[in-house]
Amino acid sequence: MAGIGLVLSVAKDALLTHQYAMDVVSHNIANVSTDGFSRQTAVIESKTPGPYGGFIFGRGAELQDIKRQVDTFVETSLRGRTSDHTAMKEMETYLSVLEGVFDENSGRSINSQFDAFWGAWHDLSNNPSGSAERTVVFESGALLSQSFQDIRNDLDQFDQEINLSLDAGVQEINQMTSQIATLNQQIISLEITGRANDLRDQRDTLIRGLAEYIDINVFEDNEGHFTVTTGRGYTLVSKTDNYELSFESGEVRWEGSSGSVNITDTIAGGKTGGWLGVRDEIIPKYKSEFDELAETVIWEVNKLHGNGVGLEGMNSATGTYDGADTGASIEASGLDFADKVQNGQFTLWVYEPDGTVRASADVTIGDVTSDTLEDVRTQLDGLGGVTAAFTTDNRLQLTIGGGATFAFSDDSSGVLAALGINTFFSGNDAQSIAMNEALNANKDLIAAGRVDGSGSFYAGDNSNALDLAALRDTAVEMDRYAYDGGSSSGSDTLQGYYSYLVGSVGIKSASVRREMEYNEVVVNQLTQKRDNLSAVSLDEEMTNLIKYQHAYAAAAKLVSTADEMLQTLLATR
Repeated sequence: MAGIGLVLSVAKDALLTHQYAMDVVSHNIANVSTDGFSRQTAVIESKTPGPYGGFIFGRGAELQDIKRQVDTFVETSLRGRTSDHTAMKEMETYLSVLEGVFDENSGRSINSQFDAFWGAWHDLSNNPSGSAERTVVFESGALLSQSFQDIRNDLDQFDQEINLSLDAGVQEINQMTSQIATLNQQIISLEITGRANDLRDQRDTLIRGLAEYIDINVFEDNEGHFTVTTGRGYTLVSKTDNYELSFESGEVRWEGSSGSVNITDTIAGGKTGGWLGVRDEIIPKYKSEFDELAETVIWEVNKLHGNGVGLEGMNSATGTYDGADTGASIEASGLDFADKVQNGQFTLWVYEPDGTVRASADVTIGDVTSDTLEDVRTQLDGLGGVTAAFTTDNRLQLTIGGGATFAFSDDSSGVLAALGINTFFSGNDAQSIAMNEALNANKDLIAAGRVDGSGSFYAGDNSNALDLAALRDTAVEMDRYAYDGGSSSGSDTLQGYYSYLVGSVGIKSASVRREMEYNEVVVNQLTQKRDNLSAVSLDEEMTNLIKYQHAYAAAAKLVSTADEMLQTLLATR
């Protein structure tokens, strides 16, 4: 009886074991299309043998475990490369848009506007007294200014859009870390009696999703808890607790038990790292260079224009730049272009209503580190009837009455351009560049000519217009900026500098695109390796199903045979 009982016991265990194995196979087949599902394998092992009738007999087989087919090394590598790839992908997206901002085929191409601007000055030099030519000069300057403003506004728009993405991304990260912490708890609770394979798959899927948003490190303890940190070690998940991130005033902050910490500069991967790289490194470089170009255009044009004279003298002039402290040295006055003023002088000419010279005087800047704006005003005030005063917002204002006029010449100091007196542009960067409103009111003030040594000027003089047209091919000093915020000075023409800027955008975009494509290839290779190991193959599962089905049928036959043996034995009594 004991022998027959052993056969029945082995057969029963075999039936259950292969039934369980078929359950595992059916679960795999059912999840063949489930994202993140890892193929599970029934681990069948022999039971411990036992003595009977002077021999050691095996006692059949049993299901020892249900294992997920997962390679930790492949998963870790895939997670890291996914983080790098998504960072590059987001950067490439924004750089493609940035290339469109600087598209030279668009209607607002800066190079096209430059060509029109220099061409307008050249045309004015051919007919210095022409009203149509003066209007074209003004309008081309206005269009150039507007193009600068439009592109600069587009660059500012990047910051706003990226900040919105960062805010939404931080919320996604917090949601995923909360779910991971919850799964940690559920996994530990379930694994008291076995492996929570499906929950582990869900947790791994969340980990991969988290890696798409931020660079992370993952550690598993002996109990099966995941600890998740950022790439620089700030804890996001610890067992059943998660630590949230926040986005405030453009900063990504880690909300730890000891307080809030700014971790913006420590994030290097994932969508968040890509967004921050564009916002904090790439866009600032091009903003700085674009502002540098606009500032140089403003300064170089204004410096030449301030030395010239239009078809008539001025009876009033108000500076377009204000000094924060008129009593401080010019160097420390707060003027936007205070750093460009040099020791030197300019000549003020005052004319009678009939155009004859009433008076002239040199205004001297002896030392920019000690001379003040008030000193300049004092030298000007009263010369030939000119009244010099500061407005309530500290702009220098010159006026003269009785039909008299005034003009300037030979400014070697650059102080007139720094004050915004007799200038062409106003503003100090790409965002603020605009036309001097005085020229809009009276285009005869566009300075195509110059006052000669005797104080005379005439409508046919084109000397200043020629110099302004020649500025197109004149090399000037400008700073170039690196992605880390550093800068270096160099000499180039205005359009040459802009071409360098546009070329730099293209080079950076191509570099990021190459790196993205390389990471994409690696991610695809690692994904294929993971799928080869972990993905469900229907062919393989059908093979296993047939194997377990035959084993189950054979075990059932054992039960039938043992029953016949038992019936035979009972019949002998």
